[in-house]
Amino acid sequence: MELIKAEDMPSIGVAEIDAQHAVLIGLVNRLHQAMIQREDRDTLAAIIAELLAHTQRHFTYEEQLMSQYQYPEYAKHKADHDKLMQHITDLAEQFRSGDLLLSFAVMVDLKAWATIHIEIFDGPLGIFLGEKGSQAR
Repeated sequence: MELIKAEDMPSIGVAEIDAQHAVLIGLVNRLHQAMIQREDRDTLAAIIAELLAHTQRHFTYEEQLMSQYQYPEYAKHKADHDKLMQHITDLAEQFRSGDLLLSFAVMVDLKAWATIHIEIFDGPLGIFLGEKGSQAR
């Protein structure tokens, strides 16, 4: 059972970013499935670690593009990245320390930040990069 359906995710029109978003959604869905199947903590921890690493690489890639093309909303977009990264890091730390059980509420929270960020922040970035004739497209 998928928490986030790929067809529900908007494309921003930048192939590499869209591909990274697909991986991100796949990881959230894998975590959700592992939770439903009551996988052991080591399996869940490995998926969370992969989600953290992929999210960091993805944000770094977007930030490099924003800097390279002098995106006027860079500071606001990066601030949202920083907030999201801190949130995921906190969840991972709480899970590692045993203070957090993965629950449906946590999964809905992950789904919300992924979909809202892509729609509100990445959509306009895709338009901007298209107008600039970005090589990332």
